[in-house]
Amino acid sequence: MKKEIDKIDYNWLTQATGDPFADTGGFVIEYLMEERFPEKDINELIKYVIQIYANNWKKSIYSFFPNSPIINASSKNPEKEAFKRYLDIINDKGSLFDYCRITGQKTNVFKTGKDKFILAGSGSFANFHHTFDTGILLSKEIIIRLLFVPLGVIKLGKYFGLINSSNTEVSKHLVRKNISYNLLNVASGVSEGVFESEFKSTTNALFDYADIALNELEFVKEGKKNIALTLYHFTNYNQGPDLDFYLFPSTLFEFYSYCNIKYRDDWLNFVRSHYYSSKNKGATYNSLSGKVELEKKNKKEIYEIDEVKTWTNWVYQKLLEDRSIIPEFLKWSQNGNKLNIDIIIVYIKNIRNMEKQTVIKILEIADYIIGDRSEDEIKKLITKLNGSSHAHDLRRFLLSLVAENYNKGNEKPLISIEDYANYLFAEGSNAKEVRDVLLIAIYQKLHEFNVKVDTTIEQNNN
Repeated sequence: MKKEIDKIDYNWLTQATGDPFADTGGFVIEYLMEERFPEKDINELIKYVIQIYANNWKKSIYSFFPNSPIINASSKNPEKEAFKRYLDIINDKGSLFDYCRITGQKTNVFKTGKDKFILAGSGSFANFHHTFDTGILLSKEIIIRLLFVPLGVIKLGKYFGLINSSNTEVSKHLVRKNISYNLLNVASGVSEGVFESEFKSTTNALFDYADIALNELEFVKEGKKNIALTLYHFTNYNQGPDLDFYLFPSTLFEFYSYCNIKYRDDWLNFVRSHYYSSKNKGATYNSLSGKVELEKKNKKEIYEIDEVKTWTNWVYQKLLEDRSIIPEFLKWSQNGNKLNIDIIIVYIKNIRNMEKQTVIKILEIADYIIGDRSEDEIKKLITKLNGSSHAHDLRRFLLSLVAENYNKGNEKPLISIEDYANYLFAEGSNAKEVRDVLLIAIYQKLHEFNVKVDTTIEQNNN
């Protein structure tokens, strides 16, 4: 096969391109060459994956390469016919000399439809391509890479999940996890297709990938910034190709890393208390045992965390949907639970984009409210603040504190005109969010100072 091998640019079989599907295929090739079969050339690796697809994974391959000889019912010898197709591509049969859409290199390219390039469309859907071509122009190296994609993804519900990161090393590590799952399935013969994840939810799968990166990559653990994840949830099935993608932005990854590394116990207690299953309503997390408990027909059922991690988690769900989890922080605090105030501060500054000066002023007001007061006085102020569900209510509450501070003869004003106009009630500010953060700060400071106040009041989430 020396002649054919000389016609392949090996660098373009593995180097990063920025295309998540091509890069996944490249990571698979690199893994097989380095870890499993260093003695095999690319032709032998092509034969190897075609053999897996034709003999073990035929059902799955329908959703990757429709009309491929591997799964075509009319193919008399699927392996031989599929390999010949790739051999012809390596030998430039039917090629044009133009620019590859993925690599940008001017080279021999092929008009490629979705039978070789996932979600590329087909001749009958020319609008998939620039200038209404009947196929996307790709080099042989990219077409070969795409053949290896199924080994680098997982089955996630009814579709497949492909993970990608803004950081190439993170992408490579996560894809290699998927490869190991898939090759283990092949070796054991337990599966007729791509490894099926225990997660059905894309949300849970994304947070699991984030945990893998945090737990297994030292440079991520050390606080490497600007790491984002994207999960592509897709099928290339002939009758209904589809693609959704789910973002885990770098700001969220940085916050999630901070919580898990610096305040892991506080964070895990908070998050694990927000798992929910419609089949197991009323289940609660016991932070002492580290397990989830459910009273059912006068009998207590106990679940390990690994058993509930596939349930819906409202905190994770809202974080990925960019919805505020301040109501969850507030309810958690009102129920007497500890959560380090730094977690809330980092969240409201980095995720909710609250001004630093606003945060500082809220913390100062919280200190003022709980300072040098009886438990009954603190409770009355908390009750009054909790009832301040509108901006005008919150203004009256804060102004009453300003007047009180003045009447006490304190030299420093509690709230300056600048604080009031530019930070607490600036144009576009969210008064409810300011109120909620102030309540959270009060509760957590009481917890921090080990001050016990009966705050069993009606929770107001207006």
